[in-house]
Amino acid sequence: MTQNGMLSNITINYNGKQLKSSTKFRKGNNKLIVFIHGLGCSKESFEDVWYSSNFKNYSILTFDLIGFGNSSKPHDFSYTIEEQAEICKLLLDKFQYPTIHIVAHSMGGAVGLLLTEMIKDNLASFINVEGNLIGEDCGISRRTAKISFEKFKNNMFNRLKFVAKSSDESDSKLWAKMLETSDPLGFYKTSESLVEWSDSNKLLKIFHSLQLNKSYIYGDKNSQMNILDELIDIKKISISNSGHFVMNDNPSEFYQTIYKLLANR
Repeated sequence: MTQNGMLSNITINYNGKQLKSSTKFRKGNNKLIVFIHGLGCSKESFEDVWYSSNFKNYSILTFDLIGFGNSSKPHDFSYTIEEQAEICKLLLDKFQYPTIHIVAHSMGGAVGLLLTEMIKDNLASFINVEGNLIGEDCGISRRTAKISFEKFKNNMFNRLKFVAKSSDESDSKLWAKMLETSDPLGFYKTSESLVEWSDSNKLLKIFHSLQLNKSYIYGDKNSQMNILDELIDIKKISISNSGHFVMNDNPSEFYQTIYKLLANR
């Protein structure tokens, strides 16, 4: 095992299906930090964590959700947010840590919130990184869900990749790279489920009801988001010089912030 984590494929039996979860893991103490990526992304979203000396004592796990990155992309899978969360639970069962911290970005925030109930006895904190909570949090996912899968697969998906790849922004270029390993069907069905969950306001209720250390991190370029007004009693932290991909726009400040939030927990 290297300092930067060990890559491995973990097989998960889910409803009779053998699914491959592509993971990167480094064993440290008995506290596991789990990072959950967003729509069209992969564990590469959090690559900078491996180079942060602040986390050398923690156990770290990043992984690709089903349909994304190098994990399985079955065409007979629902790709609902709740089933993604159930598979995350089965993955965490393979590691058996008494203390778990979740850091979840964008769509991963929705998956992470549904996961909290399943691991509540071990969960110590939840860090929401511009994770989906309300309908207004749906941008590309809503645009995706409004059209047919055929139109998405044949037109919009390729357009998303082209625009992201052509961007001058480094985070967009990274997203373009991750999109190349995203399955169109997984992206589409996950978007449908994400919009449904976000519109229901159930995610916001779950986040408010969490009886543990929780916080919301956002990029300073997004300081006008309406969701911030809905989180009056929740610790909110702005990361400078950042947009939606705060962990890629300003990794130094982002991971320093994560470290401070988890210190002594």
